[in-house]
Amino acid sequence: MLTKKIETVIISTAFLVFWIFVASICYASDRLEIKIWTDKSEYLIREPVFVHYEVKNITDSTIALNFRGLKEYFVIKDKDDRTFRNRLTSFYAVLNPNSLKPNASYHDREEISARYGMMELGEYSCYIQLPPGPFSPSAETKSNLIKIKVNVPKGEEKKALDLFLEAETLKWSPDKDPEKRALSFFKYLELVDKFPTSVYAPKALRSAWGVYIYSKDLKERRKIIPVCKKLIESYPNSYYFVLAFTEIVDTYKILKDKAGAIKTMQELIKKHPDTKISERAEYWLEKIEKWEFK
Repeated sequence: MLTKKIETVIISTAFLVFWIFVASICYASDRLEIKIWTDKSEYLIREPVFVHYEVKNITDSTIALNFRGLKEYFVIKDKDDRTFRNRLTSFYAVLNPNSLKPNASYHDREEISARYGMMELGEYSCYIQLPPGPFSPSAETKSNLIKIKVNVPKGEEKKALDLFLEAETLKWSPDKDPEKRALSFFKYLELVDKFPTSVYAPKALRSAWGVYIYSKDLKERRKIIPVCKKLIESYPNSYYFVLAFTEIVDTYKILKDKAGAIKTMQELIKKHPDTKISERAEYWLEKIEKWEFK
């Protein structure tokens, strides 16, 4: 009975914090300036589409704003005015408010093709619009609008996509056959080996380590490490670069292999001196040596 009461209090408190935050962000919304942009205007089917966004506080007072929540407020429509909904809403992200000081800006980027399901041929319009709230029902800060074209790949990119989709089919087979999943792992790596300059290569490596990321078999989990290293060394400008380091460290933590983790970071530092790779490896090496990751 006591436990149930505690759970009720926690849930009630969480919702209270949620609505307080909603009030804060909506009250602040007419005092923000939002800009979005992409590195290019045309992409291929299934190619990751990264949209940069910058939010600026244009007032002389600090504003409460949830940075992680911003990526959930993209509005994406196709030429037929069909809206693509956010498929990765996180309630807990909303319960982690940040603050933005006067004239300060926050910049990040989001891969919208996965979050919003933009996987078809066509032209899309995209902007960010913050939701209205109880204290400011008409204040809906809206970013600029951008256009994004998604085209059919040709030549080598078409071959790379076919291989990627074959790996995806095996990975997500309804029967969850472990042999099919193992084959999908090698298909992703085959893509990277055959088409190293493909726009699908970094995504293939990210998908490959996802095959074993929840495996209870430690030998399978260890397979993640060389895949992450491959991404770090071959695609240091990839969106998945930071995540690859995190997955290496998390895997070594699960394996309880401190010596292996230290060796990997030292090798990266020695092999790639004075680069973003060595900088990130040094950051993690310090934590690994202490075996403290908070």
